Amino acid sequence: MRASRLVELLLRLQLQGGAPASELAAAFEVSVRTVYRDVEALSAAGVPIYTEVGRNGGIRIDPSYRVAGLPRLDTDEARGVLFAVVPAIAAQLGFDAAVADRALLPAMESSAETAARVVRDRLLIEPSHWFLPPDDPPALADIARAVWECREAKLVYRGADVVVLPLGLILKGDTWYLLARARRGVERESRLFRLSRVDAVELLDHRFDRPTDFDLAAAWADRRRAFIESLPEYRVTVRVAPAAEPLLALLDEGAPELPLPPDVERDEHGWARLRLRFERDPEGVARHLRQLGADIEVLDPPELRGRMSDEAARLATLYVDGA
Repeated sequence: MRASRLVELLLRLQLQGGAPASELAAAFEVSVRTVYRDVEALSAAGVPIYTEVGRNGGIRIDPSYRVAGLPRLDTDEARGVLFAVVPAIAAQLGFDAAVADRALLPAMESSAETAARVVRDRLLIEPSHWFLPPDDPPALADIARAVWECREAKLVYRGADVVVLPLGLILKGDTWYLLARARRGVERESRLFRLSRVDAVELLDHRFDRPTDFDLAAAWADRRRAFIESLPEYRVTVRVAPAAEPLLALLDEGAPELPLPPDVERDEHGWARLRLRFERDPEGVARHLRQLGADIEVLDPPELRGRMSDEAARLATLYVDGA
């Protein structure tokens, strides 16, 4: 499709700085005349693209121009890491992962392209859980665009409207978060938004200047540390029947790594002994554990074991013959 070719043309020129029309025609499997028609179309749309004649001429793009905020990649290390990660999340962010193979990787210097492909052939990142559906917020692509373009966005978050200055996206496990500065009148404060709780998003025309001292990794580390310190901690020792192990995913933050590692402690019947950590009160933990019925036994602490025993007794009374 022509639209896809135009995007690839822009990306290739942004990364290379320029290329002969014949080279572009061969890359896209079109005629040189078609390439020049594409250049005319982009120029008419306001893209600062132009042609230069002479031995070192070709099709050029203004070095300051950025496609959807995509930064120019200058180091082999940054490129290698980027394209090792992109295939796992490209579609969610509104990118076509195949474009990286067709246009972005070949646009690198040969040594950098080789390094990036070596990483991709040896490292696969899949940020989704074995048994839980992935967090796939429909607003992600639009919010990502707001981040790339430094545009204010109006969110409907948990039923309330809020205008934000989107500063960065974080993928924690399989959950997406937006770190943004919320605008309330003249006051602005930093805030974390879980994207699955965004009901709607509207990109506003107003653009903002990113704080020059903003460090996404440091900001996220501060938020994560404060969040963890605020959580209650409740540790539980349980034994679980082999058939119920996949159901451990129902325990949310208390779920262990699944599948269970081969060196997990088991008794003669194959039941696994596990130490679980929950971030909720005992009653909340008991409700979660009851989902596994008789396939899980609480061993410790005694208080929780007593809760489970009392609930099992009440449940048993419902099924007594003649009751």
